[in-house]
Amino acid sequence: MSDDDGMLLNFDTNGEFGERIVEKVTGGRWKDRRRLKMMVNGQSNKKRRVEKDGEESIGKKVEVETKNRTGVAVANSQIVSSLFTSNREICTSSNDNARDETAVHKPSNAPLSGDTFESLGVQELLVNHLKEKMRIQKPTSIQKLVFSHLLVGEEGRDKDLFINAQTGSGKTLAYFLPIVSRILQMNVRVDRKSGCFALIVAPTRELASQIYSVTAMLTNCCHYLVPCLLIGGERKKSEKARLRKGCNFVIGTPGRILDHLQNTQVIREQFSHTLKYVVLDEGDKLMELGFEETIRDILNILHKVPVNADKYPQLPSRIVHVLCSATMQNGAAKLGDVALNDYKLLSTRRTKHDDAINEAPDQLLQRVAVVPPKLRLVTLASGLDEIHRKHKQAKNGETSRTMVFLSCSDSVEFHYEAFSSNDAYHRNLVGESVRLMDKGNNILPSFSTDADPEVLFYKLHGSLSQPIRTSTLESFSKDNASTKGKHLIMFCTDVASRGLDLPHVGTVVEMDPPFSTEDHLHRIGRTARAGQSGEALLFLLPGEEEGYLDKIKPYHPKGWRLLKYDQDLLKPAFQQTSVKRSDKDDNPDNTIREWDTNATTWHLNVERRVLEDPTFKSLAIKAFTSHVRAYATHISDEKAFFKIKFLHLGHLAKSFGLRERPKGIGAQNSSDKESNKKAKENPKNKIFRLARMAVKESVSEFNY
Repeated sequence: MSDDDGMLLNFDTNGEFGERIVEKVTGGRWKDRRRLKMMVNGQSNKKRRVEKDGEESIGKKVEVETKNRTGVAVANSQIVSSLFTSNREICTSSNDNARDETAVHKPSNAPLSGDTFESLGVQELLVNHLKEKMRIQKPTSIQKLVFSHLLVGEEGRDKDLFINAQTGSGKTLAYFLPIVSRILQMNVRVDRKSGCFALIVAPTRELASQIYSVTAMLTNCCHYLVPCLLIGGERKKSEKARLRKGCNFVIGTPGRILDHLQNTQVIREQFSHTLKYVVLDEGDKLMELGFEETIRDILNILHKVPVNADKYPQLPSRIVHVLCSATMQNGAAKLGDVALNDYKLLSTRRTKHDDAINEAPDQLLQRVAVVPPKLRLVTLASGLDEIHRKHKQAKNGETSRTMVFLSCSDSVEFHYEAFSSNDAYHRNLVGESVRLMDKGNNILPSFSTDADPEVLFYKLHGSLSQPIRTSTLESFSKDNASTKGKHLIMFCTDVASRGLDLPHVGTVVEMDPPFSTEDHLHRIGRTARAGQSGEALLFLLPGEEEGYLDKIKPYHPKGWRLLKYDQDLLKPAFQQTSVKRSDKDDNPDNTIREWDTNATTWHLNVERRVLEDPTFKSLAIKAFTSHVRAYATHISDEKAFFKIKFLHLGHLAKSFGLRERPKGIGAQNSSDKESNKKAKENPKNKIFRLARMAVKESVSEFNY
């Protein structure tokens, strides 16, 4: 071979199936010789360590690591680890704030028994309407306190007010009822053309919509008083039309209100000479969401509007500012300095050094569970199953509601899909684990294949369109034929944590701790309202997160109950007794497996679905990555408890049904985004895809 390049190859084809083996490679670089030798032998740059028993061997680990030519780990490597370890004990610090189970905890936000609305000076027309239509018989303590200032005024002069009270104590009626009562006391004919008397600003669209519903319900007895709602996501053209017709109360979110004040002349005409009250509801949330400059601009415009004190002399001669908040954090105090002038603090809380102390309602039963990261999903399932069992045992025919708070919208989407999906594949998938258990004792009855399930699931977060958010809240909060007697479960973000008065919310589950301790108080405030009983369940990870209990201890003077995740939650939900087909049958195969095996099987079903369903896997990956990002956004005062470097990302990924390495998940997520950017979708296919999404959304939004 005279024209070769100095490389000599000798092949021996005696291997099985004609496998070629390189005996000698000469010439060229050593890397090229080594690569060529491995290629001819059928080898590649791969490191494999695979257990023979496969994924079904509980307690085994299957680890496959593959690398591409650049040495980057490929995203399809999987780790199938056991759900439980040999050591299940969690060295949790002793409960130094245990709740006294023998004590009778009287409601701290219940209506007063010794006072009436008549004795506080409320107009008789409103009193009759409250009792007959709104089923409200007695005022609460904060309402009594506010009425004495807004109805009469201190020393003949209306002062700005800072209202601070527990969640569920009726703050909306506390400030709105006196305003309507004073308008009715004037004995002057007013209608929607008389001008706007009050502006109410709320931080979220949901809270603004709820305040609007309360005002509309209260003014039903005097139909000539008309409220108007201005929120983002709605058509500005329709809002302008309502403003032109005239309104007496404007309720809205800061951005949309400022937009109308700057660009809609008719709203400034509505406020001219008649505006007497400006209410900032949930002031601390307004500051937290960055509305300080927006509030300043709104107040500057309003203060330039002329005020005619002679037109309605029975009303305040100046604009009275009212700030409401259930917590007294720095944001609310700072907003008070911006919006209030010579204000008076009204609070029913205990005070220390002239500062109100924020506390949860006394009748609220707070429970805390320290759960390992890989067991979060299955423990949530057992917790929801426990709540549903209590609902079934009550047998009172009432609709019960449960709210599950998560850190981000992607996590809401994943958990909603994981628990509510009723497609044929999922029914068959879950049916396998259900058959392991006694009839009538299914894990999560929501997976029932009946046409009329006992559990309905909802989702609510800020990424949904406004019509969907509105209809979701309306369906979740109202009792009708489709929800009567059922258990409603809503997965949501903190968009539903402020001010919403949802009826019969029995339990609040904080799957992810909030980003600030004040949000914890608002979340659990969705239950145990107006003297009703309620429960809250907080999930924490072992380790540094357990120190979070010391942070929220001042909010729970009555203490909490510390649960063991396995004995108090998992075991009651998945524990089964031995079952025999007949008395003569002693076949041990008829014995139902132990609770930990049942829990593992349930979780494996979710993992298999992630493997088989690309759409569901995409949801799981997005939920995991978004959850990790959100975990890093806790406020600085709480960074000591929520440090991302202490997270076991692999175990956390398992709680989302993922088997890939966290590094591979991130690489796959980024590659999917890049491929989506590069790929150009056919316009025709895009139309069909959007149509399918719309149909799926309308059908699955309420799990009907």
